[in-house]
Amino acid sequence: MQVSRCPERSTTVVGTSLTLDQLVAAGLLIVGAGTLIEAGVEICHPTRAGERRLVAIGAGCHIRSGTVVYSGVVLGDRVQTGHHVMIRENATVGSHSVVGTGAVVEFGTIVGERVLIETRAYVTALMVVEDDVFIGPGVVTTNDRRMLWRREGAGQRLVGPILRAGARIGGGAVLLPAVEVGTRSVVAAGAVVTHDVPAFAVVAGNPARIIRMLSPDDEPVLDVGQ
Repeated sequence: MQVSRCPERSTTVVGTSLTLDQLVAAGLLIVGAGTLIEAGVEICHPTRAGERRLVAIGAGCHIRSGTVVYSGVVLGDRVQTGHHVMIRENATVGSHSVVGTGAVVEFGTIVGERVLIETRAYVTALMVVEDDVFIGPGVVTTNDRRMLWRREGAGQRLVGPILRAGARIGGGAVLLPAVEVGTRSVVAAGAVVTHDVPAFAVVAGNPARIIRMLSPDDEPVLDVGQ
């Protein structure tokens, strides 16, 4: 196991006085070879209940300063974060994915491989984001149809959106709870998605409506490295 460090990272304190080396020794952190964790990163932040669970970070990752990774998170190989990213408990981010500066991935969400989450996007809890998805800057996703807080039933029946493989979400779009955005569909910037989007559809407006359909042969997804 190899933990790469920025030169000044040796005195970094993580969580409640636990360094990265202490987390590894305690069985709370696995880090793959060649991963760089910058100064000012917090790994294995405890849950609201105070629990800490294993965090697994793959090989060749780059976790930039200000990032907070909660307990139970799994990051695949070559994942990158921008600065001041938050990845909440039990979330998974697949290999070769990027979580941009100021973005949030909430608890229990599954992000696939080769996903780009742009600056200040909010990926809500209990979402599924499949492979090769693009989430533009400032996108907002939601999971609570009843919008309850400190009332009976608050926090129950949360259902996040599903983004199917190759979907593209333009900057500033808003996705309502439980909507499904189909394979390689496109949501225009600023759209408000209130209903499911079919595969290969392009939608725009508030509420979002289909404005055209794409051909399955349009803009093929490239393999990593091309």
